[in-house]
Amino acid sequence: MKMDRNVSSTKVAVGHIAPGEPILTGVQDPDTGECIDCEMGCKACSTGDPEMCNSCVEGYVLFRHQCRRHCPRSTYEDWGRGLCLSCPAPCTDCRSDTRCLVCQPGYFLHGGECTKQCPQQTFSDSTGWRCQPCHSSCQTCYGPQSADCELCLGGNPSLHGQCPLVNCPVGQYFEGKYSECHTCDAGCKTCFGPQAQDCSSCFKGYFLDQDSSCVVQCPSGSYANSATQLCEDCTPNCEACVGTSDNCIGCAKGSNKQFLHQGRCWLNCPEGFFETAEGSCEACDSSCLTCDGIKSQCLSCDDGYYLGSGMCRLNCSLQTYPADDGICRRCPPHCDVCSDDRTCFKCSFLYLMLNGVCKASCPVGYYEDMEEGRCGQCHPTCGSCSGPLADDCETCSPFSPKLYKGACSKECLAGTYYETEAMECQECHQTCMSCSGPDANQCTQCEKGLALDPNTLLCGVTGDTDCPPGTYLHDDQFTCMGCHGHCYSCEGPGDDECLTCVVPKYLHNRTCVRECPPGTYNTRQDADGKELGFCLSCDHVCFTCTGESARSCLTCSPGYLRLLQLCVTHCPTGYYKEGSHCQKCDQSCELCTGPGPESCRACAPPLLALEGTKLCVERCPHRFYKRNDICKQCHTSCQTCTDASPQSCLTCDWGSTLKDNICYPRCEEGRYLSDEETCEPCDSSCRHCTGPGPDQCLTCHRDSALHAVESRCAHCCQAGGNDTNCCVCDRRSALCVEAPRPQSGDDQESDLDMSSRALNQTSAALPISLLLALGLALAVFALVKAHARKRCCWGQSYERLSGSASINMPHGVPEPDSGDEVDVVYTSRGGSIYRRYSFIHEQDTDADQDVDESTYLNQS
Repeated sequence: MKMDRNVSSTKVAVGHIAPGEPILTGVQDPDTGECIDCEMGCKACSTGDPEMCNSCVEGYVLFRHQCRRHCPRSTYEDWGRGLCLSCPAPCTDCRSDTRCLVCQPGYFLHGGECTKQCPQQTFSDSTGWRCQPCHSSCQTCYGPQSADCELCLGGNPSLHGQCPLVNCPVGQYFEGKYSECHTCDAGCKTCFGPQAQDCSSCFKGYFLDQDSSCVVQCPSGSYANSATQLCEDCTPNCEACVGTSDNCIGCAKGSNKQFLHQGRCWLNCPEGFFETAEGSCEACDSSCLTCDGIKSQCLSCDDGYYLGSGMCRLNCSLQTYPADDGICRRCPPHCDVCSDDRTCFKCSFLYLMLNGVCKASCPVGYYEDMEEGRCGQCHPTCGSCSGPLADDCETCSPFSPKLYKGACSKECLAGTYYETEAMECQECHQTCMSCSGPDANQCTQCEKGLALDPNTLLCGVTGDTDCPPGTYLHDDQFTCMGCHGHCYSCEGPGDDECLTCVVPKYLHNRTCVRECPPGTYNTRQDADGKELGFCLSCDHVCFTCTGESARSCLTCSPGYLRLLQLCVTHCPTGYYKEGSHCQKCDQSCELCTGPGPESCRACAPPLLALEGTKLCVERCPHRFYKRNDICKQCHTSCQTCTDASPQSCLTCDWGSTLKDNICYPRCEEGRYLSDEETCEPCDSSCRHCTGPGPDQCLTCHRDSALHAVESRCAHCCQAGGNDTNCCVCDRRSALCVEAPRPQSGDDQESDLDMSSRALNQTSAALPISLLLALGLALAVFALVKAHARKRCCWGQSYERLSGSASINMPHGVPEPDSGDEVDVVYTSRGGSIYRRYSFIHEQDTDADQDVDESTYLNQS
């Protein structure tokens, strides 16, 4: 149904409208009640096609069912009616139906009209197709000058193109009153009467204007022609022009605004241009053939493009189609993709296609195919249906009126009878071949092998005959009683007395079920043309399965872990436990504790283990050296090294100087040497660094550790905490064993502190703890004494340096070539400088001692 194209169908969009801003309106879709936006500037548009406007809001005029700010060329604006009307022929541009501005070639503009012949005292100017005035002394002429006359006033022919009464000398004119020659005005080279200002030519540097005066600058609307020394008129409506009459540089101001384009003034810009507020014509976008208001607000498009929502597109948007007029027209109601206003290819959501039209519901004889989004035709035997097949019928056609199990036929099949109330064929009792009702005593003919009792009308067994499927033999040894509806064969009437089931049901514990319970799987077996279903037990390792084998598990029994299609008690090498599954380790790990490359317990050859972390690497990074299959940590003063001692450096970081395999820093703790060779502060997360970034750390503050690969510091995770931006720390190497990442529950507790877990296990074994209490006390006492001894050793091995600084070492560190026997220089948290003696002469024998001494320095 289409609505009338009138204003009553239009709804104005609600919202704040700025002054001068166009109002957006819409029309109501008669089918859905949805509001469809009209085009910009449109006051009322068509319900069937919102792109077709019927009237415009104030400030817009209607042209070919489009609302525009300005009318196109060859039309004029009728603001009273809000329309663009065509200029009367032979006008090509006009202000109204009576006021022409430009005429088509062959016609000349005169007084707002187009004429074939210019009137007297004017001449035909074919350069602008207009009638220009002759000199005041001429009746007819071929140009604007006094020497361009053809006939003089009174009809006398001109003399050499001029119409003087008496020939006076150059520089004089004839005065008729006294019949004598008078001198011209000083500004004139030559003149004619009766006034001294009636010049006919001018001296060099002056120009003869339309009032026959010699002027230095031509008046508005004309230009100085240096060749003729005349002020010649610009084209109509041009306020100023240069060089030629059609080279306009400014348009006349008036009630009707003119727009400058290619040296001419136009009431409306030509195609491909739009009118600007500054009074000029600017080019539309490259895809627009015409536009309005702004360059991208298209009104029509170039070939190959289609107009939709004010834009030119190669393809129309959803719910529109490319019409022959180059506009994206709206598809029929509820249609997303169409070829025209009658043929739909794809309907909107929840609507269905039928013969190219979108329907909310399918008619009788069709079914709803929601997947394909269409109305499908029912089988010819069906009156109504749910699908295309012969057994998808819901009601039957008059030609096949009997419905049975979704199929329609002329008569009920054998073993069924017609139930009038239900209007369908229903099954007889299992013992009946034909019947008049559903009960066992309504048989009219028995199944093969059974005999009909004429008294009871029951069908029963005789001799060695068995009861048919779906029945069992009654205690009277004659009557076949019906099984429960779920059973195919049975030994009694209950639902738990089944012997066999037909797929899609399966026999489990003498009951027919649709799904086999956990611990069993379904299997099928053909018997007498029927597919029987059974539930069989899974292997003991499987909780659910697809077959009897241990390799057919879907889920595992309690105490087992899932590994591919297997259930195992422990994850094999190369896998780790995650919940109830075994997941494969990262390819870099031979053994692992979790996913990713940072959870390795052993590395896959030829990869190397990165000491202090759970990483495996192809080659040792900076600050590590290779020892067997392990990358061990260099001394913190070295960038590369050959072993862990401070005198084994091969290269140093920028800001340190290498001498005799020792790196001497040039900046104190917390600073680095910049490219300008000044000591600048490190990032607050670093204790020592090579640059300003958080990923340029060398060592970290207390309770933080260094991520060896990323060179950044992270807080050490605390047991029981829920901080996710922390890392598992190795207290010996001050490195992150695992990168910062969220952890939960048991994993976090086990990874955070191995010694904490050991302590928990020990405290759980209370009797053993009591027996070992004395031993533990002795061990603690020994550790305290050893620590005190190491601090004492440190005090003997290190000396605090004085603050006497050189230029290059501003913090008081001596130059490498100063002759001091110093192994390595350290800086403390407070900026104090220390050196340790005899490192070169006394090789370390206890790696733990180095760690403790370094730790002492870090804490100083």
